[in-house]
Amino acid sequence: MFEIYLSSYSKRIYRKRAKITSIVGIFIIIAISSLLHFGFDFFGKAKASAVIFAVNESVWEHLKIGFFGGLIFYIIEFIIYGKKFDNFIVGKSVALFLIPFLTAVFFYAYTAFLKDNLVLDILTLALAVMIAQFVSLGITLSNRKIKKGPFVMLLIIMLILFPLFTYFPPKIPELFYDFAHKRYGM
Repeated sequence: MFEIYLSSYSKRIYRKRAKITSIVGIFIIIAISSLLHFGFDFFGKAKASAVIFAVNESVWEHLKIGFFGGLIFYIIEFIIYGKKFDNFIVGKSVALFLIPFLTAVFFYAYTAFLKDNLVLDILTLALAVMIAQFVSLGITLSNRKIKKGPFVMLLIIMLILFPLFTYFPPKIPELFYDFAHKRYGM
């Protein structure tokens, strides 16, 4: 009986920690993503650093830093308490898909009516991260066990495509062209 109470108490503690971490994580992911924006120059434009750092001002590179900002935070979160939740990997994989997807949707929606704007760019990332965090939290805390396989596959695909399209960007101007420096890729 005492074990049941202790287990229930422990579960409540971790659920509360997950809720707090989700809110704090919004700010941390945005901060990490912001640092990733400048890392390529900081590391002397080393080609290996292009895997996670933005190499130019294209939309793709901005989506990449949101993805990797979230990934870095979620790895830390997993180490701290992620193993306590059956759906942690599923929830975070969904979030890692949503961050770049929603950032792109919000960016293209506002630029259809307004000129590209740094403040609005940051707000699109912030809104995408906020939504992704709350969706992820709902999935993570769900009592319904979700199969990880398809979500792990989605995560692997994103881990391959973000760096791959940095080194070998498709000639799609709306997504991969850096209009500020008039080039694709590095």
